Amino acid sequence: MFHPGQRLILALGLSLLLAACGSGATTSGSAGEAGAKATIARAFRALASGDGATVCSLTTAAGRKTLASSLPNASCQKVVALASRRLTKAQRAALASVVIHHVRVNGDQATVTGSDVSSRRGSLRGFIDSRSEPTRLSKQADGSWKISG
Repeated sequence: MFHPGQRLILALGLSLLLAACGSGATTSGSAGEAGAKATIARAFRALASGDGATVCSLTTAAGRKTLASSLPNASCQKVVALASRRLTKAQRAALASVVIHHVRVNGDQATVTGSDVSSRRGSLRGFIDSRSEPTRLSKQADGSWKISG
C-alpha cells in the first residue's frame, strides 16, 4: 500500500486523478500534445530523483495546495520528498525512464491516462494504475503545460 503522499503525487502526476477535459473534439499529434507529454515525463523523472522543486513547479497552484494538504503542516516539496524516499529502486528506475505515449488535447486542457504511460526500464505496475482517472493538465498563458489534477 502507498503512503497518502504517494497517492497524491500519483493523482497529480497521473491520475497521479480527476476526470478532465471539457467538451469538444480531441486532437492528438499536435504541438500541444508534445508539450503536455514533456511536462508529465519531466514530473515523473523529478519524482524519481526526489526533486520536489521541479515537481511542484510543474503543478498549478491548486495542485500544489492539494499536495501540501495531504500532510499536516507540509509543503508541496515536503510531500514530494517524502513520497520519493518511499519509492523502491525499481520504481525509481521505471519513473526515471517513463514514456508518455498519448495525450488527449482539447484546447487549453489535456489528459493522460495510466494506460498511456510506460517505462523503458522496468514496470510502473503498483505505482500507476491504468484504471485510474486521467491526469489533467492546463495550458498556461506562456504556452507551457502544468499538471492541474
